[in-house]
Amino acid sequence: MHDRRLSHGGRSDNMAKRKPPKPNGEKPPPRCKAILLCNDTIIEAGTGNVSLIGTFDGFVQRAFPSHTKPFTVFVQLTDGIGRYEVVIEVQDLRDNIVIARANAGLEFPERLTKVNMMIPVPPLPLQHAGVYDFVVLANGQEIDRQQFRAVSLEDLRNASGNT
Repeated sequence: MHDRRLSHGGRSDNMAKRKPPKPNGEKPPPRCKAILLCNDTIIEAGTGNVSLIGTFDGFVQRAFPSHTKPFTVFVQLTDGIGRYEVVIEVQDLRDNIVIARANAGLEFPERLTKVNMMIPVPPLPLQHAGVYDFVVLANGQEIDRQQFRAVSLEDLRNASGNT
């Protein structure tokens, strides 16, 4: 299990793009079984089971720009062969920039091994309400993404009719 901290990527337009499948002869990327945002994770002593505490799929902010509260991203990968360089990016889809990035080297001892990553995310800078993606790459190839939405408290209240 790996624990890597997500760092702010600054303004960059080097967003990951989905690449075509690897040609024959190169090892395939691992498969992503889960990308979950949660308040925390607990690894149970003895069993090694992972408990995800408070899963969610978006943020409600008082105003923008703002920072999220700290949280954890749980990623589960499987079907890998050997070693991979894994990158997790947070992409601002409106402005087409990477706002944070984490890197980790992962080793799959056997093809059917499941590798869990718990990535602590410090307060994430959100410049505006909208849609963002968490993107998982292995050896430079995108293997999955999970979308989340950021909304303002005022917009949420207006949408529910509580003004």
